[in-house]
Amino acid sequence: MLLAAATLLSGCKALVQMTDRDISLAIAERQRAALDYGAPIPLNETDRPEPLPDKAAYIRNPSPSSTRLPSGFEPSAAPVTAPPTDSMPASQPNDARTLAASRPRRYRDRVFTLTDAITYSLQHRRAYQSAKEDLYLSALALTLERHLWTPQFAAELRTVYGNFGEIRKFDQAMRFVSDLSVSQRLPYGGDFTARAVNTLIRDVKQTITASETGQIQFDLRIPFLRGAGHVSHEALIQLERDLTYAVRDFERFRRQQVVQIARQYFDLLRSKQEVIDAEDSVERAAVDFDRAAAIEDAAPIDAAVTAPLDTRRAQQRLLSEESRAATLRETFRFATDQFKLLIGMPVDDMLGIEDFEDIESIERRIVSGAAPLLGRPEAAGDERRSLAVATQYRLDLLTRRDQIDDAKRGVSIARNDLLPNFDWNSSLTFDTDPLHFNSGAFETNRATWRSEVVLSMNDRFAERNRYRSSLIDVRRSERNYIDTLEQVRVDVRRAVNQLRLQDRVLKIQIENVSVAEFRAEFAREQFNNGDLGNRDVVEAEDELIRAQNSLNRAKTSSWSALLDFRLATETLRFDDSGGRGDHPGNEG
Repeated sequence: MLLAAATLLSGCKALVQMTDRDISLAIAERQRAALDYGAPIPLNETDRPEPLPDKAAYIRNPSPSSTRLPSGFEPSAAPVTAPPTDSMPASQPNDARTLAASRPRRYRDRVFTLTDAITYSLQHRRAYQSAKEDLYLSALALTLERHLWTPQFAAELRTVYGNFGEIRKFDQAMRFVSDLSVSQRLPYGGDFTARAVNTLIRDVKQTITASETGQIQFDLRIPFLRGAGHVSHEALIQLERDLTYAVRDFERFRRQQVVQIARQYFDLLRSKQEVIDAEDSVERAAVDFDRAAAIEDAAPIDAAVTAPLDTRRAQQRLLSEESRAATLRETFRFATDQFKLLIGMPVDDMLGIEDFEDIESIERRIVSGAAPLLGRPEAAGDERRSLAVATQYRLDLLTRRDQIDDAKRGVSIARNDLLPNFDWNSSLTFDTDPLHFNSGAFETNRATWRSEVVLSMNDRFAERNRYRSSLIDVRRSERNYIDTLEQVRVDVRRAVNQLRLQDRVLKIQIENVSVAEFRAEFAREQFNNGDLGNRDVVEAEDELIRAQNSLNRAKTSSWSALLDFRLATETLRFDDSGGRGDHPGNEG
């Protein structure tokens, strides 16, 4: 029993591996066709699927998209790397030690960069794993339908024991029946079946053969009206197109995830900088308070008119800054937990302020070209050109356009269902002579051929309603396409305008910080010289803090606006590590 159980379990595991391999090939094949890039397949080179035949281009790739970006839109962008298909379904449990080793407990030796966050989310984010499984299930349904269009073999062996009791003096008989068949769907409707049946009857008591017969039968069914032609392939055609849609949806989801993670990561950096600036402000406020208190203590009693007021003002500022710093630190902690939930990291894992990048370090990497996702495209401000690129590249828009064809094809199918049934059924049977105990001795003079033509027409009320519904579906799909097209236009126009706005805001905030720094430095110098009270110093410091926070917000908003622009125009390209490199398909 243990051996049988082990054999069964090993067989189930092998079946799962075979299924995953088939799905991996199907998805990689469709990614190359629908997204126009060579998806890496974690299999041997000899296991790569053959290129798609030209006749299947419409079925499998209705509206091919391209990763070739026009000049001005990331000419050095790399193609989107396909997810490792051998890891699907992603919900399979991982080894606890392997998973724990992959989690960042504490980035003491290096910071947790945006690239690290993207890479981590591609491995651990639960919503991403669910999206991978949706793609897997789409391919799984297609592989079944493809299999049904291949020869279907079936075999059955039966052994029947009969004991007739006292009526026949305890006659006992054994009957052995083998039933082998193969069936094949025909290209334009109908099916063909070949079947071989052998029967052997043995008298157990007398140990003699009572009967031995054989039969071979060929059946053919061909429709001429209803169910004939391309409508017979509708299930296969739709599943092929559904896989293309699923590939696009998954790729669109990946790009949206990158933008979402980047936007929240930038918010964390801004929150981190606010905490640092608040702590620096606390230190300066403490110095000002100590100085004001010292001045108050050193001043003569009769001359100390404003000194107590300055001291209390400095004390109030110190208390206010301490409260603000504590609030900002808690805000950062909560934002870090929310970020962990977003990328799929356990909230118990430690990530503190020092573990994240600085805004200045990202700026340096942008200038040096080490942050390619944040490189500004040359044509980012050209609204007309951006709209043209978006209407050509947006994956969701391509799907809406192809769904119009699906609806029109549904009209043809519904119209075909209104036709009467007009089928030709034919069968050819070869039997053996029952008087000769030989299941392989078929005789042509015992062959039987039957052929019939059947014309039938029943009530078509339901089919009539489906036909009318299919016409409505066409108009509805056209409206959905127009709605999506207009939404794409809105997204692009908003993205372009946001880029322009953030550029202007960033320039203003840079100048604002410069003015605030001069004001704070001058006020402090005058305060140290005894020419001003600390009121001007407090106001100047507060304005400087607000200006620095506004500048940091402008920087991160500018980066987020850039990623939103790339997402709106579908010109965001990245690999599984969150970066990109040169690609020969994007040189123009």
